[in-house]
This record gives sequence, structure tokens and C-alpha cells, in this order.
Amino acid sequence: MSTALLQELNQEVRRLYIAGSELAVGDFRLKRLLPQFQQLGERAPVFKRLGEGISALIEPASGKDSRSAQLLQDLNLLLSSVLHTQGTTNLEGELTPVNSHPISLSSHLSYRKLSAVQVALTTKGGGRYEIIVDAWKEGLFQDLRLVHLAIEALNDPYVEIAELVGNHILPSYGPEIVPFLVESFDPKGGKSESRKLQVIAKTGGKDVLDLIYQATETGTDDVRSTAIKLLAGYEEYESDLIEWSRNKKKVIREAAYDALAENGSDTSVERLYEASLGKDKELVNPVLAKCNSALLTDWLVRDLSAELQSVSEVKDDKQKIEEIWSRVRLLLWAMGDKQSPQLEELYRDVLNQYSFYMTSLGWGHLVNQAVIYMGRIDTEEARELLRDNAEHDLKYFKRSDSYVNKVFSKAHRVLSPERLFEQYEEVLVQGFASSTLSKVAKERKKLLGTIGDLVIHREYRAYEDIVSFADKGSYTYYVEMLSQEQMEMSWDHRWLELFIEQDEFTLVSAFARQGHKAAEVYLLEKLKNSPEFRNRFANLIIMGLVRSGMKDENLYEALITAMEDERNKDCYEIEPFIFQQLCRLPSSYYDRVQAILPNFKANAEDQLQYVLRNMKGLVRT
Repeated sequence: MSTALLQELNQEVRRLYIAGSELAVGDFRLKRLLPQFQQLGERAPVFKRLGEGISALIEPASGKDSRSAQLLQDLNLLLSSVLHTQGTTNLEGELTPVNSHPISLSSHLSYRKLSAVQVALTTKGGGRYEIIVDAWKEGLFQDLRLVHLAIEALNDPYVEIAELVGNHILPSYGPEIVPFLVESFDPKGGKSESRKLQVIAKTGGKDVLDLIYQATETGTDDVRSTAIKLLAGYEEYESDLIEWSRNKKKVIREAAYDALAENGSDTSVERLYEASLGKDKELVNPVLAKCNSALLTDWLVRDLSAELQSVSEVKDDKQKIEEIWSRVRLLLWAMGDKQSPQLEELYRDVLNQYSFYMTSLGWGHLVNQAVIYMGRIDTEEARELLRDNAEHDLKYFKRSDSYVNKVFSKAHRVLSPERLFEQYEEVLVQGFASSTLSKVAKERKKLLGTIGDLVIHREYRAYEDIVSFADKGSYTYYVEMLSQEQMEMSWDHRWLELFIEQDEFTLVSAFARQGHKAAEVYLLEKLKNSPEFRNRFANLIIMGLVRSGMKDENLYEALITAMEDERNKDCYEIEPFIFQQLCRLPSSYYDRVQAILPNFKANAEDQLQYVLRNMKGLVRT
């Protein structure tokens, strides 16, 4: 029997089910199939009946047959019966034993629960990552049916999914997952096999060291380099790591250097130091920064000191100075966060010779590294050095385009609040009076941004206030300002008056202090001009009003007046600080809040409903 012909007819029937049976009249595709069924019908009655069914569909007896749906149904019923008789249940191929591994997982979840995750793991396209993350957090991967799909996802083209599976999902199974991974591990593979090897090492521990070592010999370069790094910390493989550090292939040497740095033994450090003096210095320096060997620190400090001492001998030879700086740069890179008394002494000398290193040589990176190091030391001598350095910076960088970016944050940490204000007031005043395109105006803009970053912190995170009373999650920006105690200790009081004069309402809000009436009046006027809760201005302004010590009754009235403003509509979420203040409203404001409720949408509507329930005492605490 011609199964291919039957399948072709089945496709056309399914098409007409979707398109509509009325379109079967005169259908050219069915007309093309009809002669073949009529020819086969001479030998097989079932094909004759199928041909008659096709003919009745495409050439109805009465022109436009209202029974087209019934005719299509009859044809499909006969065709389905014939196709089902063509099926087979015989097994083909050779029977082999099934390899199984013990794993303490079950198949307790419904298919409906798992279907979305299975689709996300086996298809491509956007939106899959979020589905997989949610499934992992809900514990769905503890279902046995997702184990092999998770392993296959190590090869997902979307890197974030592959890394999520390799770093979190598969390791969560523990040692039980190792046999499944080993069974499918192919050292001749690429990135997915490297990820698989990492999971094997992470969950298998010392029991899989032989497998990892074999991968260093038989794997591709990607797999080999991963395997070499995984042997870090095992003393018995140190000699192999040293040998691999001399390999002809750069990727293998780099992996060996990384593993030797993690070992940190004297033998490993000697090899790393040797390599740092040769052609691989650019490869070795990044890993030297991670190595916490005291021996290595001593050697690096010794070399750095020698290079700095040699400068005075060739200070008039520009080329040799450049050569020395290239070596100093690498040594600073290798130094990382290392500490030692000798290094402290060296950096102290650098700061004491600020003019030479910064002004004469232009070695700003060296001076900055010394500042960072001395900033970790809590001694009066160190603080004095930092203050002197900041004063030097003020003189040196005032002639530089990068004046604000390089100096202000450093100066703020070490100079007195009064000294800092007096030094930078000029930038703000001159920049405010200048064209926006002028150099001093650009410096002013940078300074304002730097100050804002120091006193205001914004973080995008889950809106917990919403989650606590509504069955839906939301994310928003939480704004936090330095406490008023911190502001008083570290900032001069004159900043506030200056920001009011220059109409910088964000910084006025941050610098506002109790009892400062001018700040309260200024911010209240700003709220009247920008009452919309859908933008971030209102949230900052209200924070400033609270910091200014505004009386509660005045604050409540300002809030409600802003909400009643005709511009305050289409707000979909009220920011956390405003919401907290609304929750303090007394019940006397119930009717006014109720009246403006229709202007607020989505989460904002939920929030105001909560405020109304709170006024009625219906919220449980």
C-alpha cells in the first residue's frame, strides 16, 4: 500500500480542517491526487472509496454543497482508519542492556508543571532564561525527568543559560550527578564539555582526579586548559603544572600559570617569577596579582624598589625612562592587593616625592597605587600623607581637564569639610555663570555628578512593600541618602545654600537639614512644580522635605495636594519613600485619597488601596 500517498492526502485534509471545508471545492491539490487514488482503486477497494470521498469534496453534486464539513469528516475518518492499520509495533535494531545510575530523585511533579521548563531547555529564543531560573528556585529540577535536559543545556547557545546550569543547577544534585556527566563526557568536545568537566570536578572531588588528569592529555585545547586549572591545589600534580607552564601552546601555559598561582607554594612561585621575567610576562602578571605568597611579595617589592631607584640615574634619557615605566607598570599590576612593611615604606617614599613622580615623570598610576595602599593603613602618619597628597593634587590637576574626576573623591576622604568647600566652590560658581559648552561648565557638571554619587545611592531591587500585601512581585529603585549625622560630619554646611542658589534640587534634598527653612520652602515649591509621582523628582523632593524637619501636618497636606494635582495621573507604581509617608496619613484624609484613586494604575492602585485600609485600621501588623 502506498503509505506516502496516504500521508500526502492526510496533510491536505488537515490543511482544509484549518482553512475551512468550503474551500475544498475545486481544490487543485486534491484534484492532483484524485487520479492516483482512482488508478489504485481499480485494485484496492479502500483506495476507490478514498477517491470517491475526494471527488465528492471537490465536485459537489449541487454546485455549492452545504454538506462540505460532513464530507470532509467522512473522508478523514476513513483515511485515519487506513493509516492506523499501517502502523507497526515491532522493535528494530539490536537490544542492549540499559545503563542506569542510582539517584535519589523522583518523578512526582505533573507534566503540566514541567512542560514550560522542558520547552525552555529544548528550544531557542527569548524568555527562556527567566523560566529556567524560576524553575530552579522552585526546586523543579529535583524531578528526574529534567536531569538529562539540564545536562544537554550545557551546550545551550545562550551563554547565560549554559552558565546557570553549569554553575548552579547541576552542582545542586551533588555527587549523584557525576556518573551521568562522566557517561556523556567527551574530551574532544568544546566549551560545553569544559563546563561539564567543571561540574564533575566540583561535585566529584578527589574521586574524579584521574578523569581530570586524562583530560589534560587527550582533550581539546579548551578542555585541556580547563582540566589543568582544576588540578590547582593538589600537591601531587605540581610537577605536571610546571611542565605544562613550558608548553608550546599559549593557552596551556596560561592555564598552568593560573593553577600554579593558586597553589602558592615556593616551588610554584619560583616558576611564576621566572616566567614573569621572560616572554610570558603579560600572561603571568594577572595571575601574580592573585597569588598571596609572602616570598613573591618580597621579590616584587625588591624589583619595584630597584626600578624606582634607577630612575634618578637616567632621568634625562626619555627612552630609558619609558622602558623603566613599562617594567614598573607590570610590577604594579602584579602587586595587586599585597601588603608588607617593605611595600608600605616604598609607597611612603613615593608620596613624599609627589612632585617628582607626578609632575616630572607623570607617573600618576604609581602615585594612585600608593594612595590606595596608604588609605588602608589607619595611622596618623598615613592620614597626613594622604592630606598632603590631596593638596598636591589640587595644585597639579587644576591645570588638567580631568580635575574633578581624578581629585574630588580622594580629597573628600582626607581634607577637612571647610577646606574642600573652599577649594571647589569656585568650580561651581564659575561653571554656573558660564555657557554650557565651556570647559568650566563641563567641570561643574562632573563635580555635581561626583558629589551626587557620594551622598545618594540608588539600587534596583524587589519592591518588598508591594510583595507584603499583594500577590505579585515588582522591582523598583530604592533611594538612600547619607544620614544627616554623616552629612554634618563630612560636609560643610555652606554646600546647602550654594545648591539652593544654583537650583540643584536633588542635592538640596540630600543636604537638607533640620530647621533650615529656606530648604523647606525651596523644596515645597519644587513639589508644586513637579507633583507627578510617576517620575523620580517627587520622591527625592519628599525625602528632602522630611530631612528639612517639615512638620507632619504640613507634609501630609503637601502630599495630598500633589496627588490631587491634575498632572498627577497614570502613575503605575509609587516609589518606596513616598509610599512610606502615605502610610502615615491620618484617617481624616480617607475621602481625599479615595477620590483620587482612579488616577493611579496597577501597583500604584494596590498601594493606595493598602493606604485606605490602613486608615481604617484593617491592616494587620
